[in-house]
Amino acid sequence: MIPVSIAAAAVCMGVLAGFLAALAGVGGGFLYVPILVLVFGLDPQDAVGTSLTVIIFTTLSASVSYFRQKRVFFRSAACLILPSIVFAIAGAYLTAFISGVIVALLFSLVVGLLAVKLLFQEFPLVRAIDRGPSCEETCCDCFSCTAKNRLFYLHYAVWGALAGLASGLTGIGGGVFNVPAMVTAGMPVHFAVATSSVVVLATSSAGAGIHATLGHIQPAYALSLSMGAVIGAYAGARAAPKAPEQLLMRGIGILLAVVALTMLITTVHGL
Repeated sequence: MIPVSIAAAAVCMGVLAGFLAALAGVGGGFLYVPILVLVFGLDPQDAVGTSLTVIIFTTLSASVSYFRQKRVFFRSAACLILPSIVFAIAGAYLTAFISGVIVALLFSLVVGLLAVKLLFQEFPLVRAIDRGPSCEETCCDCFSCTAKNRLFYLHYAVWGALAGLASGLTGIGGGVFNVPAMVTAGMPVHFAVATSSVVVLATSSAGAGIHATLGHIQPAYALSLSMGAVIGAYAGARAAPKAPEQLLMRGIGILLAVVALTMLITTVHGL
């Protein structure tokens, strides 16, 4: 057990992190891991496993809202989920063989690169693989907005695998790869955010299951963060349709950059 004051602080931080995570469709690990490491002092491996556990609840809450909005491209989600689960399991197992410092540095690298991509759209981090078999997918939401997406199976398989590996290894959930990958392929960002939440739910469940077997989950912190994160995620999912696309992407990009830099400086300083 943890002191009541610490649990209350974790709940409050969970509300804010869950709101931002659902708003961006990125699972929240880019905030949960630094909170657990920098604020509560958990080892990076425990932070990764605990983060993925919290993400299960936040994305479940957000996904319910997105289902009601009818903004999920189900075929695209399925093409991302299959490779994501396989590689999330592999990434989770890898944390048992590498040090906490390496896990933290990998987290900073992944989050930092994605921050650059969101802030500078021309940066070639996520490229569209527009070759091979494909199909047209259409989604009509509850706001009477119809969106179309060209689903290239190879593109979604490759980026789904990378998202899953990053999820299991660094605890970020995978949405930070999913959303740019779908937007690069031509999906409107709000639909990409909704679809990503469903994918992250499956990916984080697979990764958290492996981390549980490795003893990398701190239940008290997972419960406290989840209590706040569920509330924040539901509010974030409801607010997402009203957020301007460019403002949303730039805002999340800045936040990712700050988180990556803080985590990097703290890790290097501790060597």
